[in-house]
Amino acid sequence: MTATAEKTNLRERLVETATKLFYENGYRATGINEIIDAAEIAKASFYHHFKTKEDLLITCLQKRHDQIMGDLRQYIAKGDTPAQRIRRVFFWLAESCQCSGTSLGCAFLNMTSEFREAEGRVREVVKWHKNALRELLYELIAARYLGQGKTEDELSNAAAELYLLVEGALAASPVQCCTWPIETARKLAEGHFDLME
Repeated sequence: MTATAEKTNLRERLVETATKLFYENGYRATGINEIIDAAEIAKASFYHHFKTKEDLLITCLQKRHDQIMGDLRQYIAKGDTPAQRIRRVFFWLAESCQCSGTSLGCAFLNMTSEFREAEGRVREVVKWHKNALRELLYELIAARYLGQGKTEDELSNAAAELYLLVEGALAASPVQCCTWPIETARKLAEGHFDLME
């Protein structure tokens, strides 16, 4: 293995380990030494790749964003119609939900409880991720109502309503340790946006 490949491998192992620990234990309860020990790397390797623990967290969230949005887009693309693609958002949520007593919820929402400063770097990453989800839902709504004479404001409002259904389901399912909030949100979306073809 080349030195460059080894450095990349160390960085990836560090990010993967930190992502797991931050999600399971929270940011503040996870120390740098714990991450270093779990990743089985030298302390110098940590500081070679990241100046601070917060820098590492931001990288972890960005990587999680890429994975989530990639998986979601791939999943909904299997729908044959715009209505089916909207419904598939909820099917993806239900399949992704861990309905057990240990369900930890949305990693991004979890970070808002640990980072209260609205203008902080971590909160900005959380907003960026959630805005990307809103944009995707807007695309789905625009496709659903294409050629039906909806104004930009009407499309934006409909996308915001869909976003709130998705976010509500994301927040409620881990609390209830069940998929019924997702199923209920899907049924509401089906009726509200006339998705049953």
